[in-house]
Amino acid sequence: MAEFTESLHSITGGKSLKKFCRDVPLRLNNRERILLNVLVSTLNVSEYTDNVDVVSRRNKVGRIIDGILECCGIATGLGLCGAGDASRSGLNAEIKEAAKQAPSENQDLLCEIFEVGRRNKILNPASMRDTYGKLMYLLQDSQSSSVSRGLQFGLWKDLNMVSPFLEEGDAGDILKDERLAQAVHPVMETDANGEKLPRDEVQRRVANKRERTNELVAEYGAKTKLSEDDIRLAIDSIADAYTVVTQNVRPCKRMLTLLKDNFDPNTPRKKFSLELRGSSRSSFGGYGYGMGRFGFGGGSGGGGKGGAMLSHSHDTQWTFVWQTLCLWVKIQQNMHSLWVAADADLLSTTSVYNLWNTGQGLNRVQSCPTVSRMMHNLLSTVQSESKKGWVGLSVVHLGDRDVPNALVFIDKYTQVPRILQPIVDFVDGIDEFCSAPKLDAYVKDTFNDKEELKLRVLCDYFKHGFDGSGDDGGSCIDGRLTSSWNWTSRIGKKSFYHAFLMSGFNGFDG
Repeated sequence: MAEFTESLHSITGGKSLKKFCRDVPLRLNNRERILLNVLVSTLNVSEYTDNVDVVSRRNKVGRIIDGILECCGIATGLGLCGAGDASRSGLNAEIKEAAKQAPSENQDLLCEIFEVGRRNKILNPASMRDTYGKLMYLLQDSQSSSVSRGLQFGLWKDLNMVSPFLEEGDAGDILKDERLAQAVHPVMETDANGEKLPRDEVQRRVANKRERTNELVAEYGAKTKLSEDDIRLAIDSIADAYTVVTQNVRPCKRMLTLLKDNFDPNTPRKKFSLELRGSSRSSFGGYGYGMGRFGFGGGSGGGGKGGAMLSHSHDTQWTFVWQTLCLWVKIQQNMHSLWVAADADLLSTTSVYNLWNTGQGLNRVQSCPTVSRMMHNLLSTVQSESKKGWVGLSVVHLGDRDVPNALVFIDKYTQVPRILQPIVDFVDGIDEFCSAPKLDAYVKDTFNDKEELKLRVLCDYFKHGFDGSGDDGGSCIDGRLTSSWNWTSRIGKKSFYHAFLMSGFNGFDG
């Protein structure tokens, strides 16, 4: 069992299982999935942010209260429309009763509905991409003292997390059980280098994992206040979290390996040096992270017309890329904690926001003390572990015109694996790609051989995916990610773009 415990520590950067579970949300049960559908349908038809985040002479508090009450009414109405579904009979009576009452009398149900949406987003970052921003801004407004007085009820409640859930059911000891490490350990179809594992080996691991899970469910379901279904729900929630972290960290670590294996920091390869010669002035006008990805407008951001803005020798650029990827690994290992921190900062009752034109439309600018503290701790850890001096700026933009609030921040760093995974997949799949005679002939005719194709892709990304086409010359913590995002937008102009397309590439999901 010790090998599984050590492996979990490695996945999360040294966190114990118990500490990791503090920020792991509980999976949705059947009732909560129904409430989630109601919430998503409500947000799809609501025009809350369109009506609230505008320059208007009309009293803003009044607009906010009207918008929140409208959303609550829509949610109750949509819930009532589905009340005839026999599969949700336990919820039908509650919904029908709520439809007869004023929103202030339905506070518990409404708080549950909105909490389910927040928790689901942390569990499934790819979900609610058009509605999550609207949800958080509505809840952010409801936390205002003037708005809550006008509403006479609140919409916020604590997120349901695994650790408190188990402790309240006298099942906290399961987190100390050595068998839990095997029950929640991710089972992947490939190893860390992208090589497929034998099918028999994968099936064996799945069977062992299922066996440990069943043992824990039977034992702790019998001796605690929680039912077997509750214990299984908690175990599956932890397993989901470790799997998500593994999937997000792997492309970052793989890129580190590709950098180390293919480029010597001290001796540049002929034709594939990482040296950068930047222009004297920046042509980039801001981050390309408008809030459109959350479904409520905002600009599309600058695009960066020029070339490199940084001037680095080969070894300096190698170190710059290495340190950046190491930081991204740390961030992905701690994404659940960062999600919870972002939730806390956005819905803080002590930190108000200001509506500013940031150059990408009107955005809510709000301080992010919890996220900032975590990011600086992670940055400090990476800097201390680095064998060389830190290259570039250590500025972390939060709560300013570049990264207005925690919502924009968390959106940015969920994009990292979406940027890196397609590159990793292409590079690791070149041998298979060239197994087709006609494609092999194309590669030889265009790039001389497979090795040159691989090096051309990697060299281009390691140079121009970190060339400074972001704010502060692109060497600040957030500008590094912006440079990579800009690289993805220019891939259509690369010499290897057609090879990407023929390999099955269909875009960077972001």
